[in-house]
Amino acid sequence: MKDTNYKLLIKKIKQNKNIIILKHIRPDWDAQGSSMGLAYLIAENFKNKKIVVPGDRLDDNRDFLSENLSDEFIKSALVITVDTATQARLDFDRYELAEETFKIDHHVNIDPYAKNEIVKETAMACTEVITLWAEAMKLKWNVNAASNLYKGLVTDSGRFLFPNTSYKTFNAAKILLENGANLKAVHDSLFVSDLKRKKYANFAFSKLQLSKNGVGHIIITKEDQKPWDYSYDEIKSALGTMSGIDEIKIWVLVIELDDEIKVSIRSRNFEIDKIANKYNGGGHKLASGCKLKTLKDISKLVKDLDSVIIKETK
Repeated sequence: MKDTNYKLLIKKIKQNKNIIILKHIRPDWDAQGSSMGLAYLIAENFKNKKIVVPGDRLDDNRDFLSENLSDEFIKSALVITVDTATQARLDFDRYELAEETFKIDHHVNIDPYAKNEIVKETAMACTEVITLWAEAMKLKWNVNAASNLYKGLVTDSGRFLFPNTSYKTFNAAKILLENGANLKAVHDSLFVSDLKRKKYANFAFSKLQLSKNGVGHIIITKEDQKPWDYSYDEIKSALGTMSGIDEIKIWVLVIELDDEIKVSIRSRNFEIDKIANKYNGGGHKLASGCKLKTLKDISKLVKDLDSVIIKETK
């Protein structure tokens, strides 16, 4: 990652009065933390900017929302995308109108869709990339920026337990805590749940199926979701019920939606990204996602993941 990219982003922000920050569909906390944290940073350091963060939110924060964005506004704006590897996954249907674009990401750069970019594929989270950029550029911090970025950092790193957590990840955490991130408030908002959520976790775990080689998977059908009335992100929380169990080497959550079947795959030691690529997905070596055409394809996916374990333990 070149310092010129760091400085170029600062230059582009200074040059543009209107700024749109985009994230991926069905955002996780890294996507939302990156978009909101960056918005608060820009507002703090560059005055008289019109900043908009469209799309879904994981909480009730409505800062930087705008109901109607005209085509003219989009064409006049600097459009910054965060935590989104491919243009197709953007939570915005008029990206093509943008004339000035900048991508900030930490995924494998299979689709360099923006004119300029800061992409650090070894970073734990997109929030890590943004935090280290802001620190290098000596930007001023506020509590909202630091706390939002910390949310993405702590969740994408699995509370700093995932194997690819690096010293740079901890350095980013240090920067955020030094500059106002409210650790207790953030952790309470993310990790303290109500009794209903615990009951859902128990229900989801009861559906676990485990292969003899150690691939665990849970299927949450549309019918399963009805009694809970949960958002996609809340349904996806079932993924965590399979982590930290010795017998489960690779764990998979399958969620049936109206228009697609979403799959999340995680592992402590085995590289699963190439298998995700085979099923219209991708991601990191130990954390990837993909899509299935039908629930019947799950058995094929499990067999492919079994083969990874068999091959790497010979």
